Amino acid sequence: AFVTPNAYSNVHQRSKISSSSRSLIVVESAKILPFAYTSASAALLIKATMATSKSEMAVLLATSTLSLVNLGPRDNAQLASAKKAFKNTPPASSGKAKQQRQAAKTWRSVVRIKIIGQLAGLLRMTCAKGTKGVMRGAAIIMAANVAFFLCGGGPSKHDDDGNWVPMPSNVSSAVTTIDAILSASALLAASSPVGSMRHAVSAGIFTAGAVMGTFEGLPKFLESMGRLFK
Repeated sequence: AFVTPNAYSNVHQRSKISSSSRSLIVVESAKILPFAYTSASAALLIKATMATSKSEMAVLLATSTLSLVNLGPRDNAQLASAKKAFKNTPPASSGKAKQQRQAAKTWRSVVRIKIIGQLAGLLRMTCAKGTKGVMRGAAIIMAANVAFFLCGGGPSKHDDDGNWVPMPSNVSSAVTTIDAILSASALLAASSPVGSMRHAVSAGIFTAGAVMGTFEGLPKFLESMGRLFK
């Protein structure tokens, strides 16, 4: 079959539109994620001023800073990395090229799973009408990180340029264990009477983990702020 000039022109035009649409989605995603995490951070900060207990206030404040300093910049960078990795690895049927393609596909999937889970947890915390809801939302955030690693986030890790750089298995296992402990602590705090020792200790463990995550994300946050004000 032959392609007429008009048909070719239409196909070429659709291809250009499709390419432009994909580029627009990438740009919009880069804007939407920081806005979503910053908005969540602000909402949690306001909610902390109305907390009914010290443990709830601590969890809200810690998660607010975690969302702003760590989750937002990191997830935005990982989403961009996933898009670059998928674009730079064409389909392959065998050898190392196939492994790279599969790693890029896995990376793209697990990054999306984590982002959706974390945003769901932040939304749950923001909309919660009591301490239990706040703690359950906190548990969802950390559970999203656990799911990220259990689904292959460690072996499929890519750097900011979209290059495949697998995380050492021992590091991946350690981070997964820590996130699982933090998620379980938040769930235990949610199921414990407010004011009890069990509630205070469980909420304190989560708060400490969130604060550590904030310090961990500080360098990338400062780097992104530096680029913003250049």
